[in-house]
Amino acid sequence: MIIREIYSEADVRRLTKVARVVWREANVAFCTPEQVEYMIEKYQSFEAISGQLMQGYRYFIFEEDGDILGYFGVQPQGERLFLSKFYILKQNRGRGLFSLGLERMCQICREDSLESIYLTVNRNNTRAYEVYIHKGFKVIAEECTDIGFGFVMDDYIMEKEV
Repeated sequence: MIIREIYSEADVRRLTKVARVVWREANVAFCTPEQVEYMIEKYQSFEAISGQLMQGYRYFIFEEDGDILGYFGVQPQGERLFLSKFYILKQNRGRGLFSLGLERMCQICREDSLESIYLTVNRNNTRAYEVYIHKGFKVIAEECTDIGFGFVMDDYIMEKEV
């Protein structure tokens, strides 16, 4: 298994296919199916990811035998690294991929002299919240953001010093 940063149009297309599957698996427990579909198009479509890459986001995939097991996306913001996305396909959870990804994010922070990693997590996403707490993230704020079409993201903002 390797962690590889993506750059090519072909990689983005492969990633968007995985994103459609994993977002449905991971988010439907606390978002309506309509909101999940809206968020996939808004944040994880080919156009959305391509645009994010042009805005300084970096996407990394976990790859094994040519298959994508999961992925994460980050963006340096000031003195912090923003963890925008971290998704692992259901059948690959429990394999330590989050720990490996977190190690890679800490490496990015050291290389870029960034002080911490921060993220937003839905307040109802108990499983992810507990993983973040276990890995040393702390809640630093709460926010409710209108994302359009009557949908909101009701999140904790969490941070981990590196």
